[in-house]
Amino acid sequence: MSDKLRKLKDEAAKLVQKGKFDKALEVYLEILKEDKTDVTAQLKCGDILRKLERGAEAIGCYTKVAETYATDGLLLKAIAACKLILEIDANHTATQKVLADLYAKKTGRGPVAATPPPLPPQAAKAAAEVTEVSDQDIVIEAEEAPVPVTLPTIPLFSDLPKNAFILLMEQMRMRSVLPDEIVIREGDVEDSMYIISSGRVKVTKTGESGAEIVLAHLTDGAFFGEMALLSESPRTASVIAVEETVLFVVSRAVLDEVQKNFSSVQGILMRFYRQRLLSNLMNTSRIFRPLDANQRKSLIEKFKSREVPSNEKLLEEGGVGDGLYLLLSGKVEVSKKTDGKKVVVAHLKEGDVFGERSLLTNQPVSASIRTLRKSIVLKLPRRVFAEIASTHPQLLAHISELSQERDKTTQAILSGQLQFSDEGLVVV
Repeated sequence: MSDKLRKLKDEAAKLVQKGKFDKALEVYLEILKEDKTDVTAQLKCGDILRKLERGAEAIGCYTKVAETYATDGLLLKAIAACKLILEIDANHTATQKVLADLYAKKTGRGPVAATPPPLPPQAAKAAAEVTEVSDQDIVIEAEEAPVPVTLPTIPLFSDLPKNAFILLMEQMRMRSVLPDEIVIREGDVEDSMYIISSGRVKVTKTGESGAEIVLAHLTDGAFFGEMALLSESPRTASVIAVEETVLFVVSRAVLDEVQKNFSSVQGILMRFYRQRLLSNLMNTSRIFRPLDANQRKSLIEKFKSREVPSNEKLLEEGGVGDGLYLLLSGKVEVSKKTDGKKVVVAHLKEGDVFGERSLLTNQPVSASIRTLRKSIVLKLPRRVFAEIASTHPQLLAHISELSQERDKTTQAILSGQLQFSDEGLVVV
């Protein structure tokens, strides 16, 4: 970037901060005269025109931005520009349909199926002033906008039917967050998932000492919060903006609307949800620690999945153990009877195993297991567990250690040394 452009951008930013939008617009137009390809300056022009309530002209700028991003395969950013257009004119859906066609056409080249009509004269005039094109109306010409050889896929959305994708794009809203702003708070119950259009966030958890543990950094194209949205469970981590970030927000109501119109979407969502759960499970569950990546994948494929409603008994104390269970999502209660009374000895969460003691000892089930909310459980039948144990002795040893740890805790609770509560174990 030349010194002249850098100075102009600094000047424009200062003018915006001072609220001098007319002057800032003039500077951004000068920037575009120096560099016609500066899509950020195009976007800033649209933002300023919108603040000045010159909506039709802002649409002209946003349309050019959307066209540029779509051509470059930056689909989420292109969609963000289209969402800005829709916030000004809710009936201006043509550009989103073009994006959906581009998005659906994941490989190859060729014309886009739908080309939007010309912009209103004011919008076309604004776009012409900003980009120094001819004085004719601006349209997104598919023949002149080469489609990238390989367009990126967006997890979850890439499987949606085109019309379902369009509806979702139209219904979801946008949110801008500033650095250090909390998007999701650990433990909260919300009904939305988020996709990053631009920016950067960090995913954190609170450690046992109370200190913040950073689990990951996410940037353009990443999404988060879908687990709690699809499972209706509390947030398991916090997400905090690292820099100014633009997000798409997809609420449960929006997903319900899409599913109501497209029955196939529910199956797509659940398949995606379970794949994400399995991926997280293989990376975090204690049972998989002794295994490498290929062994983990091979083992998880042997489990059978089942969705279980709340308050259903999975295992009965004294009954016959029929397999090794792994909790994929939800929450279950572990209880034993002592002196004729039920004593809760544990609550299990995602990634925890149960039913292992009966398999290891060939004894009856030692505790009752009941779901506390809708859950998804994976079951490894007794016969398959025996085969796995013979080929993966390190896994058998690991499960035995986990079982022994659980037995010690249970005995301490039953003897009165420890007491279990929702907050955890307490020394009596």
